[in-house]
Amino acid sequence: MHFLPDTEEEDAAAERYWPDGFKQVIQKEVRRAIRAKLDERSLRRVHRQAYRDKYRELSQFADRIADMVVIGAENGADDGFDAVYRAFLTESPLPQARYYARRFWPQIFSQELKTRIHLAVASDYSQDDGLQHAYRVGYTKDYYNFDEFIDAMTGLLVTGVMNGVDDTLGRIYRSFLATRALPPARRNPRRLKSW
Repeated sequence: MHFLPDTEEEDAAAERYWPDGFKQVIQKEVRRAIRAKLDERSLRRVHRQAYRDKYRELSQFADRIADMVVIGAENGADDGFDAVYRAFLTESPLPQARYYARRFWPQIFSQELKTRIHLAVASDYSQDDGLQHAYRVGYTKDYYNFDEFIDAMTGLLVTGVMNGVDDTLGRIYRSFLATRALPPARRNPRRLKSW
């Protein structure tokens, strides 16, 4: 029998992840905004008809919906980063931010909330050596400086957050209409740097 050394600890130490500390701001701020707009009275009927067995209290049901929407916001940020990362890999210009034309709850994202998320993302990514390299190698002609590049990239992630909220609300509403269980809400795993 051959002996294979266990290299799990060394492998884990060598792994590097893309920054995602900004997701704490999303978790706190987006949840607060969602929960403030989520009127429990409007959920009373749907809760009674289809969800009372699983969520005894109406407030538990509303909290679960808010948690699901926050997860959707985080996953939307990941989708925005995927678009940026694809541009890096294909040496293409950064894509344009594409907001949905209509939103289920447009009043959730105040300018102040968008700015907080934007600043948190910019703070995380402006220190990242991988993004500094990507800027130097492929984007110095497209952007006046690194800060402008980070600002454009951050705008894509904020758009992703907003679209992720809307996508999740759409799935929740479809489950309400069909009186089915709430859709699953799972966070994406942390993103490992592969270059």
